[in-house]
Amino acid sequence: MIKYRMATPNERDECIDLANYAFRLDFETLMPKAYDKNVDSSAMHMVAVDEKGSLRAQVAVFPEPLTVCDYTLRTCYLGTVSVHPRARGEGHMKVLMDMWLRELRNTCDMVVLYGQRQRYEYFGFTLGGVKFKYFVGEANVRHGLRHVNDAGISFVPLFEIEGAESFAYSMNTSRLAYIERNVQQLPLIFNSLHQKALGVLDKDQLIGYLIVNEAGDEISEFAMENTDDISRTIKAYRAYSSAEQISIYTPEYDIPLNMTLGSIAENYVIETSDMYHILDFANVLKAYLTLKFKTTGIVQGEFSAVMDGQPITVRVDVSGVTVERSAKPDAVVLNKQQAQALLLTQHSRYMAVDAPVGWFPLPIFWYKIDKY
Repeated sequence: MIKYRMATPNERDECIDLANYAFRLDFETLMPKAYDKNVDSSAMHMVAVDEKGSLRAQVAVFPEPLTVCDYTLRTCYLGTVSVHPRARGEGHMKVLMDMWLRELRNTCDMVVLYGQRQRYEYFGFTLGGVKFKYFVGEANVRHGLRHVNDAGISFVPLFEIEGAESFAYSMNTSRLAYIERNVQQLPLIFNSLHQKALGVLDKDQLIGYLIVNEAGDEISEFAMENTDDISRTIKAYRAYSSAEQISIYTPEYDIPLNMTLGSIAENYVIETSDMYHILDFANVLKAYLTLKFKTTGIVQGEFSAVMDGQPITVRVDVSGVTVERSAKPDAVVLNKQQAQALLLTQHSRYMAVDAPVGWFPLPIFWYKIDKY
């Protein structure tokens, strides 16, 4: 007889062992912010336990408070979806996913995960969001940044620098959109998914940081205190990394970084960010349309719809964005899949929905180290 319940503290090691066995990975090094020896995240795991007390499957949900333009969204990241190989096909993942989503319905605005598209579409998730990826090679730097003086710029492991934790915490919270990061946990957070943090020094002064992969040819997070130092840092890092080409990820709303990279990069692509399950459409629309209004800009207009049973009317004028939890009599009615496709994907342009041009997709983006 299988029991489905929350994990207990004495099952911490069993949760890690199951994830390691299911994925053939070492979760203590892959995800130290959740599974380091000094961290007990067992309470975040819902598990399937057999009659012998052995874990057969688990799904973890990690709370991630999100601030977008001074609006607080209650978001969670769902991960560590693990099923013991001998228990596959028994339906445990479906039960655990359904239990979690029922529990989060009244306490969360949006659930996020990264996984195989069709598998999670069954649970109401939609692949979407907006992530820019730029490709910068030696010739781009040599010609595009030829007049940029990068003298004095150097790179060292971030947390070897005194005061790095408070600096990195302040850099994150200064953004228009950010996931709350515990300052005491920053060294673990910044090592998530085998990333490493490099402090950017101008002579001996810490001016920013980069989050890079093990090979050093991919920058997943680029944070500079002064936007004038972006070009200098790109030029210096290209020489430091020795990579033939480096990839740099950015959110759509980071205007200074996109302007700089767009002016020199060999090429770029627009990718999806994650998979999203929106529980409160009004809150998500208010936050991210305001972000778009304050950054890339959007046209004035009005849109009314009933999204997954939630009536909403949104207006944008010169003063900003307003959202009402009511809909016009002739408002379009969208089920969850249709509503999320409209809000989250590039395919919104192909939908027979009369929405103001350019409002969607919303600029939702998750930095790599904030994922699970």
